[in-house]
Amino acid sequence: MQSFMENEEVLYNSAETSPNPTPNSDNLTHDLGDDWIPECDIEKKPIVGQLFPDIDTAFNFYYHYGSTCGFVSRRSTERKNKQNKITRKYFVCSRAGLPEDDKSEDQSIKKRKTTSAKCDCPAKLILASNGNGGFYVKEFTEYHNHSFAGKGTMQFLRCSRSLTEFHKRFIIDADKLNIGATRAHAIFKSMIGSYENVGATVVDFKKFSRDIKEYIGKHDADILIQKFKDIQASSDNNFRFEYKTDENNHLTQLFWADGIGRRNFEVFGDVISFDATYRTNKYEMVFIPFIGIDNHWKSVTFAAALLEKEDADNYKWACESFKKIFGSSVKCIVTDQDPAMKIAIEECFPGVKHRLCMWHIMKKFPSKLGTLFCAESPFMDKLNNFVWSDHSSTNEFEAGWNDVVSEFGLSDNTWLKEMYSLRSYWVPAFFNDEPMVGLIRTTSRSESSNFYFNHFVQKGDTLSEFYLCFHSAIEKQRNNKGLLNHKDDLMPIPKNKKKIEKDAAEIYTKTMFYKIQEQITASCGDIVMEDMSVVDGVKSLKLKDPFLKNKIFEVNFNLSTHDIDCSCNLYTRVGYLCSHSFLCLSLSGISFIPRQYVNNRWLKRAEERFSTLVLSDVAELNPEEDAKRKKTIQLEILLVCKLWMRLLFYLLIRVIIRVVGKESLVQLKNL
Repeated sequence: MQSFMENEEVLYNSAETSPNPTPNSDNLTHDLGDDWIPECDIEKKPIVGQLFPDIDTAFNFYYHYGSTCGFVSRRSTERKNKQNKITRKYFVCSRAGLPEDDKSEDQSIKKRKTTSAKCDCPAKLILASNGNGGFYVKEFTEYHNHSFAGKGTMQFLRCSRSLTEFHKRFIIDADKLNIGATRAHAIFKSMIGSYENVGATVVDFKKFSRDIKEYIGKHDADILIQKFKDIQASSDNNFRFEYKTDENNHLTQLFWADGIGRRNFEVFGDVISFDATYRTNKYEMVFIPFIGIDNHWKSVTFAAALLEKEDADNYKWACESFKKIFGSSVKCIVTDQDPAMKIAIEECFPGVKHRLCMWHIMKKFPSKLGTLFCAESPFMDKLNNFVWSDHSSTNEFEAGWNDVVSEFGLSDNTWLKEMYSLRSYWVPAFFNDEPMVGLIRTTSRSESSNFYFNHFVQKGDTLSEFYLCFHSAIEKQRNNKGLLNHKDDLMPIPKNKKKIEKDAAEIYTKTMFYKIQEQITASCGDIVMEDMSVVDGVKSLKLKDPFLKNKIFEVNFNLSTHDIDCSCNLYTRVGYLCSHSFLCLSLSGISFIPRQYVNNRWLKRAEERFSTLVLSDVAELNPEEDAKRKKTIQLEILLVCKLWMRLLFYLLIRVIIRVVGKESLVQLKNL
């Protein structure tokens, strides 16, 4: 396929290179009664005796002549000699011949209304062989028995409509963004300026889109698997995929992960979530993105799977594929309440902690207990006080749950009983001392990720189309991460002017710095020291935190090794120090964060610095190719800017017209 810029040149230089220039409507025909003779430059008109090296060259010349004058030509019959070589070739006007009669005798059948352009037009050009492989014009009938297309209708002739590579690329790229053929045609028209300049009708756009889908539909799975093989062999040797087919060779399971996803997992894969509540594609296969949290506290996609069914066997296959490609270093897996998924995880990841997404469960309360009840009663507020708390003990949670459920007469509610029996899987009080479990709250992002991917895909997509849309979504996600990486080069403004705050700003991403800055600021606030002691080189503090319901937290700090531990367990849960620890460090004269408490996953450029996976290098171009590539990119950018400036100017004019129109109406009303 030609490059973007080459396609642009095909489109905009069509007057020089294509056989369909716009005719001169002021000097188009010479009317002779019922006959019409085209008028054009003499060099564009065929002449009896004119020589051509072959039939195709002759037809292109006649076709270009017709396009210039406002009619369409076509190839007709031919004569051959005993050696089966062509001796005569006929080119005619597309309106030659007579309309065919309806041969169907069954009048009860509802038929589509059709028309015919044929009117027995006599215009033709006859070629004869010159005996040397070439051909000459033996006869040229110039006049037609119909009028020609003018400037306003020329765009609808077949000779004026041809999908260039640029058109096709535009339709395909629009489809990746969930933009159909009709909208794509409207956008193209806005970019170009007018329908005449588009070079194709909306029907042409629809037909091409349909033909692509029809072709892909016949070879869908084969095309996608071959694409994965090509990626693995050429651009990304770290790309991995697994697939499975049934006895009819139909694709039933597919799992894939590229090099960047695998590198991200090495650094950010301590807690992953996946959610199989999302189906999109024409085969109704289940889409499962494997999601984590990166060093900017944003969702990051490690891999994805398409499964035939939502059952234990399919989930087991996906989990085994994940282990094969990523290993089994994951510490915690967060999912929704799918029993089949629970079976698969317990079998494939023995010893790995499986937790249920709090967000999924809490979202179900209105549907299970009544929307009006949850909205108007204080039930949810009271429940949230201890369900979401990171500092409630298991006893406090159980007592609080039973009190609230009893208060609102819900002790016998079956669903609440089930949720209570599963409390150790989703309530923080039961696992707030486990490493990085604080990320479980953010894994509601698996649902938001489904919402995110939904903007790029359509339910009727083929597998190949789905992957292209998925890839576009991943590119956007990674581009956003690249922007955040770039912003990390800017130093955030400190609030407290402490050296330890500057130390944090230099090593953490900006997003994480602001979270740590909140803890440093809180350490300078109203935390009350209830007691302090130093025993065997360990400083112990008892602190009352007014921000956490005046709970008492104990901090132990080793003055020589700088090991620090706080009973609030914030560092254990999320990987950065709490306000109580920062207060203890400040009281001990420590102006930097002890490096044993700097979690690599939150640092700037973490995936580049701490992953062992080496991504494929882009093949080096020679200087000539590199210069050509850069020039092409510059021209592409310039052209796109021109197109969008034209579109923005058009929209601005429409806004001005609307505003002026409204003001005129107001003036009329005031008269």
